[in-house]
Amino acid sequence: MTEKILLLLIALTVGAWCVAAPAKTASDSTLFEINSVLASVNGEAISLNDVMEISRSREFQAYAAFEGNRLNEEIRKIRRQAVDEIIDRKLVIAEYYKAPYRIENNLIEHELDQTAIRMGCRSRSELRKKLAANNIDFAKFRKDLEDRMIYIYMVQKWCSIDGEPTPREIYEYFQQHQRELSGAESYELAMLKIDNSRPDFSVVSEEVKAALTTAPERFEEMVSRFNSDANGGWIGSVEPGKLRIEFAQALKTPVEKRLYGPIKLDDSIVWLKLLKHNKVVNISFAQLQSKITKIITDKRRSELINLQTNILRRDAIVKYFF
Repeated sequence: MTEKILLLLIALTVGAWCVAAPAKTASDSTLFEINSVLASVNGEAISLNDVMEISRSREFQAYAAFEGNRLNEEIRKIRRQAVDEIIDRKLVIAEYYKAPYRIENNLIEHELDQTAIRMGCRSRSELRKKLAANNIDFAKFRKDLEDRMIYIYMVQKWCSIDGEPTPREIYEYFQQHQRELSGAESYELAMLKIDNSRPDFSVVSEEVKAALTTAPERFEEMVSRFNSDANGGWIGSVEPGKLRIEFAQALKTPVEKRLYGPIKLDDSIVWLKLLKHNKVVNISFAQLQSKITKIITDKRRSELINLQTNILRRDAIVKYFF
């Protein structure tokens, strides 16, 4: 694979594995401790801390839709899926090191510079300072980036799919999935959550309430301070009908950019920010052809990746502890 193709692939997917400080959700204390070892692969431990780096936003989406035992069940499923993703990634990277080819160091350095630019840093020193401010070790950040490049290289090596989906395949997919392709109504949300289990709950909740009442624009600041979130509390898109009842009631009159809260729950107090209200729009077949092509191609790609990782798992020692 040429250097140009490799760099393009990295640029397209590097954002998917952004390094973020793990944050605690409502169910951490009941499901697992943050340093718990959830699994191991070939003797290498996988902790909740590792898992939370990729499961956090999915967990908050679940929190927006479920409560009680159902919430715990959903979070357990999400964490199991994240554990499996980490296991597969580690096996793929280990397979890479069995081959003689190595990604050149200058490509890694180039991608590190491009990542710094995407993070708003104009120099390597600015990147180091920004990472340090978020308690992220630079060496680990660089190693994570190199691992992403390795994974992308290996996947591309496996997933050379011959030919594009045919026009007939695309149109048949459109006919079968027209409703979901047009898009369901959804709310893109950000969340600030203060657990009532924290010893300073009363003080913190009053401080946040006072700050957001007088200055709603401080929402991201409060999220950064009390949820350790580098993404402004973003939890993704949730359909109105799938919101838990307390959130659905708060969002009866949806207005983009507005804050909703404080919303009192059994285990916490929450503020929601409606970032975007996506309404149902009927889209023609012509407008959807590119999207459908990508969906079909991605499905084939996923099947090939699963095939290869299943082969790697046959010779691996994988243990789960939850």
